[in-house]
Amino acid sequence: MNTPTKPVSPPSLRFHLTVLATLLVLLLTSAGLALLPIGVFNTLIALGISVLKTLLVMAFFMRLRHGPPLLRIAAAVGFAWLAVLIGMTVADVLTRVVLPSPW
Repeated sequence: MNTPTKPVSPPSLRFHLTVLATLLVLLLTSAGLALLPIGVFNTLIALGISVLKTLLVMAFFMRLRHGPPLLRIAAAVGFAWLAVLIGMTVADVLTRVVLPSPW
């Protein structure tokens, strides 16, 4: 039934500050990237950075790293569903045909 799990010591303040500093560096990177004229790769790199930031928040601040397996599965399914929705939106935008104005 319920198997007892090993108690996990809470992360230290230094660990939280390290993750926070990493998130801030990624934030500044994505903000600086928005100013560079990279073209279509700008969106892809920005999405990659945002996925990395999301995974950091999920793993450490939501404590999924040491969470029960069912909670990790639920979070992974939610994250996968979000990826499917973003993928469908990108596919919709990329497959549209530009029609000339009727006037």
